[in-house]
Amino acid sequence: MDNYNKNMRAIKSKKPNLYQCIKKYEEHNFLEINDEEDKEIIKKIIDQENDLTIYLEKAKNDGLTMRVKYKNNDIYFHSTYNPIRESERQIKEFKTQNKQQVFALGFGLGYHLNKLAAENKYDKIFIIEPYFSIFYIALKYIDLRKLLKSDNIIFVLDNKQELFDAIIAYYELNLEKDLDFLEHSPSVKLFSEEYKDIYQEIKEGINYKKTELATNIKSAKHWRNNIIANLLFIFNNPKADAFFEKFKDIPAICVSAGPSLDKNINDIKNAEGKALIICVDSALEALIKNDIKPDIVVAMDGHLDKFSDFKKVKDLNDIILFLELGTYYKAPRRWNDKLSFFTMKRNFSGWVEKINGEYTPIKTGGTVAHSMVDLAYKMGANPIILAGQDLAYANGKTHAAGTYKEDEKVSNENLIAVDSYTGEKVLTSKTFMTMISFFNNYFAKHPDRKYIDATEGGAKIKNTEIKTMKKAIKEYCEEDININAKILLKNTYETVKHDYPKNKLENSIKNLFQELNQAIVLSAKQLSLISDMEKKLKYTNELARGEIIKFQNKLKSLENQLKSLENVKYCIERILIVESMKYKEIKNKYYMNQTKKIKEEIKYYRSYRVQYIEELKKCINLIKNLHLKKDNQEEENNDNLFK
Repeated sequence: MDNYNKNMRAIKSKKPNLYQCIKKYEEHNFLEINDEEDKEIIKKIIDQENDLTIYLEKAKNDGLTMRVKYKNNDIYFHSTYNPIRESERQIKEFKTQNKQQVFALGFGLGYHLNKLAAENKYDKIFIIEPYFSIFYIALKYIDLRKLLKSDNIIFVLDNKQELFDAIIAYYELNLEKDLDFLEHSPSVKLFSEEYKDIYQEIKEGINYKKTELATNIKSAKHWRNNIIANLLFIFNNPKADAFFEKFKDIPAICVSAGPSLDKNINDIKNAEGKALIICVDSALEALIKNDIKPDIVVAMDGHLDKFSDFKKVKDLNDIILFLELGTYYKAPRRWNDKLSFFTMKRNFSGWVEKINGEYTPIKTGGTVAHSMVDLAYKMGANPIILAGQDLAYANGKTHAAGTYKEDEKVSNENLIAVDSYTGEKVLTSKTFMTMISFFNNYFAKHPDRKYIDATEGGAKIKNTEIKTMKKAIKEYCEEDININAKILLKNTYETVKHDYPKNKLENSIKNLFQELNQAIVLSAKQLSLISDMEKKLKYTNELARGEIIKFQNKLKSLENQLKSLENVKYCIERILIVESMKYKEIKNKYYMNQTKKIKEEIKYYRSYRVQYIEELKKCINLIKNLHLKKDNQEEENNDNLFK
């Protein structure tokens, strides 16, 4: 079997999406591959799309080397004597720590990357090659199976937008996992402008991840606080799991609040009773104004008090509100009694599951629209029809008329042109690009359903069929079928709804309350130890080794007692992640002077423990505001805690 077929078998097994990309590339016939009379040149390959000429030549050791001609430059990509030995030397000289994340820039014939993958000591390797033709030639003529079978390889080929998406999806921000760059020098030299843009894209992607992490850390407190405030509603309403597979092979229309919703909102009314109509919370008012009553509303925002809009909507009794556990605590209080909760495994959700049983996690890429689609999928819906899912800006508008964001305007600064619904270009943002990427990946990974993009505007979403809403309803929502989703939802809700045993809930909350108080006492003892040590360090630059060990043992003993309080971790996880990472970094750092190390450690440890106690006190105050009566909600007290 030749190298191409061996490689393609490995790709089909390990990386099916890449396999499909290669097959599509072959269909376009971009390459002209010719045999040459020159005995040194095995093949001459012309990349007509990019005006590249690639020469595959014999090396002196009978291996293969590559020469690439681009514009007025002509460069050998590998040694003309022994390209394999050259690649081995390059990887040997690539001195980076184990478990780092590596950006490998430039593919060539892949010799160096085969060697890098064989070492199997890196956490992730992002392989970036701006010209698909170069990767494809390597695939045809070099055995790359070691590389292609590796689980930690992410390929980014010929598409800068996919580089940003890959960083968002796979790059880990972690003080313990640094990154490094492995350049294929001839590639970077020949395509210097392309790699300049690639470095900029990497920088932007990582900066976006940093901003996202900071936002998530800030949000983590809101999510935890909301879950605690929502406990009575959570325990007395069914899980979303109860509704899974209840709408098997029934069409679902998933309505978002993008500006294109204005074009076809009236068509959606024709689907009532013939499809499951689900909308995000921000689209509810627009639907109601157009006399459309959805079957399900989905909400998950943990910050904004946008749920006052619910009060404007009359007669919500036969609509079920599906909420993430950490949704803003006023949302369930402003709805009718029909609620169902799902989780994305956010802060404190582990404690809820410990008491109330496991919830099937609902996927999200950062927007409620993603969770809405995943709920429709898990309910068995087929096809899933998208409406108002622009993920781009049209005429300066961000949202449809009738939504609470309809007056928002957008600036064209820092916007990016992407393929649109119609095949033309449309402006979008980096944030929207990550949301598009989520849908692209989600639909690719769930091919057992049909996905219809009936938005009639906005950015193109891959793996969907494009239809108008009118045509989609006519084709999939048959006139002689009456689904009556509201009755099916109501019957399911009433069958599974139950009041959680009050005594059991009271005892669980009481145990949590006690552990939080214990944790505060233990943390205060740690801070007292640290204060004593800080006083000693004021008067000396050198502590006796025995004194250091004694201090560390006392601190560790209290730490072990804290770890034994199983419920406390649910109140803290993710919230103090940066402080925890900084402390671990200092702790793992080597110091010649152990007294200096102790000074550094206790500085970060004090900061961590002070914030730790502060967060536990917030939880205690939230629990104090919990009264095991639904009519006593203490919104004013909670408002103060959420500031």
